[in-house]
Amino acid sequence: MLRPVFLRNAAVCGELSAYDESWDRVSAKKPKAVKPFSGTTFEEPIWDDQTMIDLMQEGVADIYTTDVIVAAIMCAAKSNYSWDIEIKKFGSQIFIDKRQDDDIENNILNYQTVGETALEHQPNDDKTINGIKALMREAKGISESFLHYALDSDVTKQKQLDQENPFIEDEDQVCTRVGYYYKVWKIQEADEKTGKPEKKVCIRC
Repeated sequence: MLRPVFLRNAAVCGELSAYDESWDRVSAKKPKAVKPFSGTTFEEPIWDDQTMIDLMQEGVADIYTTDVIVAAIMCAAKSNYSWDIEIKKFGSQIFIDKRQDDDIENNILNYQTVGETALEHQPNDDKTINGIKALMREAKGISESFLHYALDSDVTKQKQLDQENPFIEDEDQVCTRVGYYYKVWKIQEADEKTGKPEKKVCIRC
C-alpha cells in the first residue's frame, strides 16, 4: 500500500502573519483575555472556492477535498459523533465536502467537537447551557477568536502569498486573514498489470 507522497503546492493564496509570542507568557498568574471575535473565519465549501474550481478545471488531481474533511475521515474510527459528508463523482473525478444544509447545526463538522473521550455519549437534544450543541458553539467561538487574536498585528511581519485570498470580498472586511495551501499528494501508483491508474488528491489546507 502506497503511503501518500506529497507532490507540490498547486496554489498558494492569502497571507501569513507572525504569531504573537506574548501568548506564550500567559499563565494562571498572568492571564490574558480572549476577546470574542465578531468577524468571519472562512471555511467555505469547495464549490464556493474559485481557486479550487480552477484547479478542478486544470485537472491537477483526481480527488478534491479540504483539511477538515480529511481530518474527520482519518479520525472516524474514534469519533463519538456522526457527521455528514457528500461524495460526488463526475467522470473520473471525485469531490468530497461537507453536506450543505440550510440549518448548519445539523452538521457536526461545522463545530468543534467536545467530550470525544467521554465514556458516555452526551445526547444532542440537551438544550441546556451544558448541552453538547451549546458547548460545541462555545468551543468554535473560542477557537476562532484565538486564531484571530494570536496573530501579530504588525503588518511588516506579514507575508503576502502568491495569490490573493479567494474568499475576501472587500479589503476592509473584518475577517481572519490566513494562508491557504492547495496541496497535491499521490495516493496510488499506476499499475499496468492490473490496469490501475495513478491517483492524486488535492486538499485545501
